Amino acid sequence: MAFTPYTEPTDWHLEIDPAMQALAWQQSRSLPTLWGQWNAYLNQLCLETCLQELRHDYLPDAHSEMRGDLPQLWDGVNGSLIGVDNVRLALIPTDAIDHSELVVPQEWVDIPSWVADYYLAVQVDSDQAVIRIAGYVTHRQLKERGYYDSSDRTYCLETDRLTTDLNALWLSYAHYTADQVKTVLMPLATLSTPQADQLIQRLGTANELMPRLEVPFSMWGALLDNPAWRRRLFQQRQTGNPAPLATRLSNWLQGQFEAGWQSATDWFASPPVAAAMRSAASQENQVCRVKHLRFGEGQLGLMISLAAIGDTEVRIELQVRPTEGTGSLPGATEVKLLTVENRVIGQASATITETIQLQFRANYQERFLIEITCNQETITERFTV
Repeated sequence: MAFTPYTEPTDWHLEIDPAMQALAWQQSRSLPTLWGQWNAYLNQLCLETCLQELRHDYLPDAHSEMRGDLPQLWDGVNGSLIGVDNVRLALIPTDAIDHSELVVPQEWVDIPSWVADYYLAVQVDSDQAVIRIAGYVTHRQLKERGYYDSSDRTYCLETDRLTTDLNALWLSYAHYTADQVKTVLMPLATLSTPQADQLIQRLGTANELMPRLEVPFSMWGALLDNPAWRRRLFQQRQTGNPAPLATRLSNWLQGQFEAGWQSATDWFASPPVAAAMRSAASQENQVCRVKHLRFGEGQLGLMISLAAIGDTEVRIELQVRPTEGTGSLPGATEVKLLTVENRVIGQASATITETIQLQFRANYQERFLIEITCNQETITERFTV
């Protein structure tokens, strides 16, 4: 696939692969808002098509930056980044027929870790399966020549002021330094962890259709500038569940427990079961706690058993089991053990009458997530040893 001229010698069109288009549409359905779903679809078409072209004809080492945050990021912000060596290209797609100006969300311009060297105006015609790259502008030009629209926090520049000769982009890429194409930025606000937690709880709901406009940009930008915070935010928006603070398991060994975690012996009402739990805990010097998790009208119990192994490790056993008196889970259930980067390191599933168990070891200060899915609803619990 290669660039081919359209309308004018400096207009370039790329064909969208039908298989990729179908996959992009399917993946976008996971986002919680209709705006986010359509935005994710357009951005996926734009990113994958442009990335394939760049690798094929121009820049074989081109790669997508922040891919681990996509498509969740597109629920809030339009655009994506392509990196090559130390140069960044920001792709800003639109499906508008009358594409009279380039409209760049402020995040890509004023968050230091997001800033690009060049911003490409991309028209996406999903019906015709064609993408048009209308032109580009540098970060410095966008800041100096564009105007800032405070109503939707975007930088705008008329398309007739863009550089439309893409050959000039490759020359600029090869010969211009970062100082020549980028300008100095104002520092963002400094957020404390409690402040970030409050923002995530407030903005991490699909009821906030445009969370980027709900708080001052200095705070919003600082939240997105931190990879862990922005992932929590968009994961919470996607699941529809609050992103809780991590439960610190090492505190359990000191007799300190977070709210919501009951003693296992108190949780089991049946005297024989409670007696067996006390005996097992006493023999292995382990701590057991249980938390009720609700899935619609049903609920289940997440039980964590913890025992120290020397000075550096703990042995952890988790059980997902029916609540006392019900005898069954609310429905078919799947449990995943995840790293904080969302990599699956263990998983199991059960029918409604079974108990799920996973055992593993972890080092002190290690972090992990437990993701439980039941009846198409997912709850994630975060832990730090």
